[in-house]
Amino acid sequence: MICAIVAFTMFVSGCAVSRLSSIRQKMAAGQYAAARQELLAIPVGSLSPSERREVKDDICLSEYMLGEPSYSIGERRRVCADAASEPGSQSAQFVQKLDDEIRRSSYEKVNAALASGDLAGAEQAAQVYVGTPGADRAVVAKWSHQMWELVNQRDHRLEPRHKKKELAAAIQSVRKQYPAVRKMSKEEFMSWVAKQGNIEGTRMFASVALNDKELDLAIARPELPMASLKLDRLSTINDATVARCGCDGRTNVGVAETNFPLYLVRLDPETQRSEVLILPHRQ
Repeated sequence: MICAIVAFTMFVSGCAVSRLSSIRQKMAAGQYAAARQELLAIPVGSLSPSERREVKDDICLSEYMLGEPSYSIGERRRVCADAASEPGSQSAQFVQKLDDEIRRSSYEKVNAALASGDLAGAEQAAQVYVGTPGADRAVVAKWSHQMWELVNQRDHRLEPRHKKKELAAAIQSVRKQYPAVRKMSKEEFMSWVAKQGNIEGTRMFASVALNDKELDLAIARPELPMASLKLDRLSTINDATVARCGCDGRTNVGVAETNFPLYLVRLDPETQRSEVLILPHRQ
């Protein structure tokens, strides 16, 4: 039995070596599609470390050279990153090239989307850029500012033109509901807001900032699912913001890691309660 197993192992190994010789010829001739098919048919578990590295490197190279539409840039990066994890691999250079291509492509998509006022498209492309090694944080900060500018423009454009009397009545109604908040100092109010974001011992807000009649809240990415289930807390917090300043206050909620827009909370004069506007965001 042992002899049979050894013989079978030697046979498989010999077949692999023979296949690698055929594959090398195809790779040298630029026949990447045919070479890739043969590479995928080789049982990787039967290879030596150097042979396994060669097979993975060749799969990376073949997919990189074939490119789209056969293989998406995400698929090529995954394959090449896996190959690069092998000791002595030559695939790291392709991972870097693909990262450069992803950053360049997403950079162009974000700028084009912002120029056309497409907040959802800009945020989606920006997330790809942020998730790619080598992303420029200054560029991300610039995009964040531009995204909030789009939010402000939409807010002013789509906001119903209520009479001042209706808005004043809504503000007064909210102020009556939060008499204690009206007496709070800035520090006390920010502490109160932070406590409102404490959900069963978990802090929902990574940061709280108050500037005149605007409250800025940041939510870390791991807490985004929890925040989506606690929108009533955001409404309550903005009501309190309005009550404290006696004005048409607003609450801006962004993602802590990027400050990309997440929610905008405004007082609705008709319901006399703050409403949460869910902004385009890919979690």
